[in-house]
Amino acid sequence: MQTSSRGRDIKEIVRKVSLVVLILSITAGCAATGGGKKFPSKAPKQKIEHEKAPDTGARKEIIRNEPKPPEIGSTPKARAAAGVLESGRKELAAGNNEKAEDLFQQAINIDPANGIAYYYLARAKYELGQYQQAMGVLDKAEGLLQGSSAWMEAIETLRGMIRSGGL
Repeated sequence: MQTSSRGRDIKEIVRKVSLVVLILSITAGCAATGGGKKFPSKAPKQKIEHEKAPDTGARKEIIRNEPKPPEIGSTPKARAAAGVLESGRKELAAGNNEKAEDLFQQAINIDPANGIAYYYLARAKYELGQYQQAMGVLDKAEGLLQGSSAWMEAIETLRGMIRSGGL
């Protein structure tokens, strides 16, 4: 019996996500034995920096110290969405905003309860100048990320950037 191309793609995504989970588990284990260091419970203040785009020289706002995505969920959908989300974050960081937007939308299609994917979709839409759409997507992210003060702060920072950018 032959495996379809889509089946192979899904298996490859699951394999990569499993590898990421293994690395995160090892890293968490190392951090847990880090000599009893105490880390501040409060998330760092969001910082907006300005940078020039290398290709156009246009001024671009960057949010520094965004919260890190939480541990990858235990369901196959959550793990698959996390892999696509990470690819989107890399594309966004590289300035490939349209590709990032597509990847964040894919992550949402895989796991519609992933508030972080909505946040990053709003970021991509902001970068593309789609301020109205960004604000709507950000509202959805806020509803899904209510339990995290760090993500609420990131959402408010992005909301302020959107308002100053065109709304």
